[in-house]
Amino acid sequence: MARLDHRRTRGRYGTRVGSMCVAIVALLVSGCSSPSSSLPEPTPPADAIREDIDSVFGTLYGEDAVRAVLVQQHGELVYEQYAESTADDTWDVRGVTRAVTSTLVGIAIDRGLISGVDATLGQLLPDHAAALTPETAAIQLKSVLTHTANFAPTSEERDIRGGPADLYAQTDWVASILADRAARGPGDGVFLFSDMGTHILAAVVAEATGMSPFRFAEQTLFGPLGIDTDPWWEERFTPGHPEALLQAYQDAEVAWPADTQGVNLGYTHLRLRPMDLVRLGQLFLDEGVWDGEQVVSATWAVQATSPVVATSGYGDISYGYQWWIDPSRDVFYVQGEGGTAVVVDPARDAVAVIASEVTIDDVRGNHGYASATAVGLASLLLANLSADSG
Repeated sequence: MARLDHRRTRGRYGTRVGSMCVAIVALLVSGCSSPSSSLPEPTPPADAIREDIDSVFGTLYGEDAVRAVLVQQHGELVYEQYAESTADDTWDVRGVTRAVTSTLVGIAIDRGLISGVDATLGQLLPDHAAALTPETAAIQLKSVLTHTANFAPTSEERDIRGGPADLYAQTDWVASILADRAARGPGDGVFLFSDMGTHILAAVVAEATGMSPFRFAEQTLFGPLGIDTDPWWEERFTPGHPEALLQAYQDAEVAWPADTQGVNLGYTHLRLRPMDLVRLGQLFLDEGVWDGEQVVSATWAVQATSPVVATSGYGDISYGYQWWIDPSRDVFYVQGEGGTAVVVDPARDAVAVIASEVTIDDVRGNHGYASATAVGLASLLLANLSADSG
């Protein structure tokens, strides 16, 4: 990544994955050695962050995909860097979209549009009653939020657009997902990560609010956070993926494509600016408050980012409502394929964002710079900040 000036501003505004994570863990451990009276004066945070970025990408690949690195503490940026981009550029944040979808569910609950996380799909999806069986109609919203409802797991082999390839061929995505879930059966209630399940959350928001998730977000989330959505783009995907539509998405500014019925893709393809992601992280760091306004209730903000279920295959990491929780680092985060992450560190009152680019014609697909590595790097950068300053 080419060096660019970093500055301090005011505002509120998979083959090498294992070795990459090990290398970052080693850097984290080396940065936490016991104090000594002979140590030199501490390096200023911005300089230490820059040194860590150089150290990581001096060893690991992925530097060419990173477009922005931002670190904010106590509501002020302490580090800001862009590569082949500017602060106004938007990027496909991919899986980070899930946290936005979850937040919209929380806002809908706050406003009484959804009764709560115990509500069932039968109650929440009346327009799709024909696609529900008695068993699937009884699935509670909480199970969908926590990936314990046995929706089809996210495939390890996905096309460059970030979703299960066969889903894009359907004429009614929600009905297809519900039918697939009925055929799969109830499962055993354990964590099973599912993009399809997250898309059902977007459908729930659409039915509860009477508008697309994007438009509901513009009114209740993006607007209050000062996220500029003009002009917005939310065209519908159609079977066959016409190249013109994909190119229009690539050229759009703030964008969130929708399925064939007009439900924005709950799990991917939201295009936002890196600072917009900082705002999202700061909102949850401040328990749902932005600029004195309670955008989403503190109850939701805390529950969404607290351990609700154990995960399977992710070590000690737990899961909340579409947020991951890492107790070893005392952070919570959301990540997107291709190396985008929003990591929130409550102890340091800080947020780190790494935004990376994976374009529709990127031959690396999802096996380039990994999302787990972006989370590890962001956590490493946060470790340069004092936990007791402010």
